[in-house]
Amino acid sequence: MSIFTKTKQRIRRRKLTRLGVIPSFCKNSKLFGGDHGWVIDESKIKSDSVVYSVGVGSNIDFDLALINEFNVVIHAFDPTPRSVEWVKNQSLPDNFKFYPMGLAAENGTMNFFPPARASSTHFSPVKRYDEDDKDLITAPVKNLQTIASELNHNFIDLLKMDIEGAEYEVIDSLLSNGVSINQILIEFHHMYKGIPINKTIQAIRKLEKMGFELFNISQRTYEFSFLKKDLSS
Repeated sequence: MSIFTKTKQRIRRRKLTRLGVIPSFCKNSKLFGGDHGWVIDESKIKSDSVVYSVGVGSNIDFDLALINEFNVVIHAFDPTPRSVEWVKNQSLPDNFKFYPMGLAAENGTMNFFPPARASSTHFSPVKRYDEDDKDLITAPVKNLQTIASELNHNFIDLLKMDIEGAEYEVIDSLLSNGVSINQILIEFHHMYKGIPINKTIQAIRKLEKMGFELFNISQRTYEFSFLKKDLSS
C-alpha cells in the first residue's frame, strides 16, 4: 500500500472520529476474507447460524472463509448480470447458496447503472459519474422480510451488505421488517458522487437507535461492523 493511500485513509478516519464515529472494543473480533475482507464477532457464529451475504460482485473470499471456519451455510444475493454469470462459472461448495436477486427497501425491480469498466461487476442504483441512462439495466429485488420469509428464517445471525449505495434505504426499512438481526456488516458508499458523508452518519445513528453498536471500521474506512447490544448483560 502506498504512502498516499495510507495518508488518505488516516484523514478519512480522523474525519469520522471528529464526527463522533468511534468503534467500541470487541474482544472476539476477527478479520475474514483477507485484506479486503470483513471483521465479525466470531463468538456469535456457529455452524447453524443464518448468514446473508448481499452483494456478491466477483469476490466471495469472505463467504468461503466463513464456510471453511464454521461450516456455515452462506445465503448469497446479487441480481446484476455480470455477477450472476461470474457465480455460474465458479466451482462452489454446497454451503454456498446463490440467489439472483437484490436486497432493497421494497419488493419489485431496481434500475442499476453499469460500472465504467467492462470487467467490473459493480453495478449501482446510484449515478456515480455521468452515466447515460440508456445503459441502465433492471433487476429483481426484494425486502429483507420477504427474503427471510421465503427462506423460512425469522432470525439472521449475520447480514453483510455491499450494495453500492442502496444500503441507506435498506437501513431505513429495517425498523419495520420484523426480522431480528445480530450482526450487520455494511460497506457505506459516501465515496460516490451525490452521497455525502452526512448520509452515512445519519445511517449509523439510525442503527444505534435500533440497538446496534459499531465495533469495527475497516482500514479503508468504508466497511463498518455492528453488533446488536446484549441488553441482558
